[in-house]
Amino acid sequence: MANKIQLVTENAVYPELSFLDSEARLNDYKEKIAKYGEKARKTLDVFRFANGVVKGSNPFADVELASADIAMPLQLEHAVRLNPNFFRSSYEDAGLVLKTNGDSYKENDYIAKNLFRQVQKRTGKKPAPECPARISLRGLRLKENDNSAYGLVFLIGDETEIVYIPEFAGLNHGKKFLRTNKKGVPIFDEAGNRTLYTRQEGLSGLCLYGDLSLDSNNEYLADSSGSGRVVLVSGEATSREN
Repeated sequence: MANKIQLVTENAVYPELSFLDSEARLNDYKEKIAKYGEKARKTLDVFRFANGVVKGSNPFADVELASADIAMPLQLEHAVRLNPNFFRSSYEDAGLVLKTNGDSYKENDYIAKNLFRQVQKRTGKKPAPECPARISLRGLRLKENDNSAYGLVFLIGDETEIVYIPEFAGLNHGKKFLRTNKKGVPIFDEAGNRTLYTRQEGLSGLCLYGDLSLDSNNEYLADSSGSGRVVLVSGEATSREN
């Protein structure tokens, strides 16, 4: 007769990641961005619906479309560990990486300075080249601003996650890794089959590519292509309650 009882979570609902596949949600988005000026609309009008999925992605558009339920960087990495092939034919914008108060890439200079002030105020610490700040897209908002080359700036919200990560320093550009830690940060390993790409300064997007590399080296934040996907997470609220 068994003399043990294993306690398992009753009625648990675990978070689930999926590519955005709602044409109705995309149509609502297109109506929403019509209120913006021409410069901002050009940055945001990157999505199309084809083959049952929303295609395209850049950090601005992802924030406007799905800030409340877009996957966090650590959640994307958890999913990669569980099923790396799920991401093999696409790219996903995972966040932003900020290193300095300004950017030599002129299109990013204004928004880098704007975001730097917000991050310092929130955390009490300045991002630096040797210890950049990773900023989640979750919780960010957009504000139209013609001083920005993109017509928009990012505003940090209550749900925005800001983590300082020395691994994203420019001196680690090109380093290999196989796995990430519980914060979604690469654990460097010369035998790894994944690569980290990163800049010395400024503001970059953080992107998961189809070869499973992590890229915070891309300067132009409005870039988008048909292989981009918006990754949403569902079931979080129930999971946290349980």
